[in-house]
Amino acid sequence: MTAQTTQPASLPWLEKLIAIPTISGSSNLELIELIEAEFARYGYSGVRTYNEDGTRANLFITVPAADGTTRGGLILSGHTDVVPVAGQDWDADPFTLRVEGTRAYGRGVCDMKGFLAVALWLLPRIAEAKLRAPLHFAFSYDEEIGCVGAPALIEEFVARDLAPDYAIVGEPSSMRIIDAHKGAHRGRVTFTGVRVTFTGVPKHGSLATHGVNAVAAAGEFITFFTDMADQWEEEGPFDESFIIPHSTGSVNLATGGLQYNIVAEQAVVEYDVRTLPQVTTESFVERIDRELSEVILPDLQARAARAEKLTGAEPGSLTSRVGVKHELLAAVPGLGTADDAPLIHLAHEWLGTNDAPQKVTYGTEAGQFQRAGVQSIICGPGDIAQAHTPNEWIELEQLSECERFFEAILDWASAK
Repeated sequence: MTAQTTQPASLPWLEKLIAIPTISGSSNLELIELIEAEFARYGYSGVRTYNEDGTRANLFITVPAADGTTRGGLILSGHTDVVPVAGQDWDADPFTLRVEGTRAYGRGVCDMKGFLAVALWLLPRIAEAKLRAPLHFAFSYDEEIGCVGAPALIEEFVARDLAPDYAIVGEPSSMRIIDAHKGAHRGRVTFTGVRVTFTGVPKHGSLATHGVNAVAAAGEFITFFTDMADQWEEEGPFDESFIIPHSTGSVNLATGGLQYNIVAEQAVVEYDVRTLPQVTTESFVERIDRELSEVILPDLQARAARAEKLTGAEPGSLTSRVGVKHELLAAVPGLGTADDAPLIHLAHEWLGTNDAPQKVTYGTEAGQFQRAGVQSIICGPGDIAQAHTPNEWIELEQLSECERFFEAILDWASAK
């Protein structure tokens, strides 16, 4: 790390965090242990929740109020994972913090280890303060591949009835308040996902009616899905505060069949849906399930029964082989905090601003916190445009502004 005349006080913590390459899908336990050890220095312990194989963990730590209260208060939340650097052209080691001029460079400086660094920098002062309300710290895994870690973290603190009043998710927002985002449903890379698998019966292409074409069934589904998305565009619901003021959806991946002259036995399609905050995941999933069970599957079964008759096959031998399987791979609910909500007023006080909150199209864990009954916003250092890019960077002033923001939060949490 090169010298800088005026550096944010949290920069040494950022250097430590960047040095641990917590790529999504890989272990984050070294970083979790580092955070646990720092909180333990001040007498605080947390609760881990793990992924299935135990290689990745969430961590939720509560700093109680001076009277021992752990219920209510505010969550400061950030994900520990970062996106891969493979295939990107970096000027230097992505996992060694580099400061040049007014910027710090490294994978995760913007998204979102800068926010985590500021939280850890503030911890000694939090430990010295006499809090009137508890402060909770949430560190999640695998946010970048569909916000898959946070649900277990949330379920755990809900089970303990901690009932936090507010949550601030520190995604890069240039330290502006974001109070709404669309839901994201898909999953494989940035957003959450769905897979629909059609199973047919293969035959030589010259005997097409003796088989059941799964690709044709997939085509029927794509047509249905496109019509559903077109209906959202034409009929709403609408929210003009978003760049695209309606929910959107598209089938973006389709695979199936072996070659052109074999009736396809299997086809798989994957789709992406972005919903307005008022549109629930259940509403469109139920619509898809209805189409599959009431239209597409019966059609597959009818074609299989016809093939049985044409081929002399035993009744049921082909109809038992066709099917439809629908999997919701991940679902990130939308965020829709009212512009005049108490947390918005507080955040304006802490920031010293009065700008109208922003609304964005991408999904975050804030929607998951809100769904659990915690009033939530997004506010963190860095520009989202720098996230995931080679030579990812953050303005040092953004870290300093976040430090001032956290100091104001501590003043609020300590006030009598």
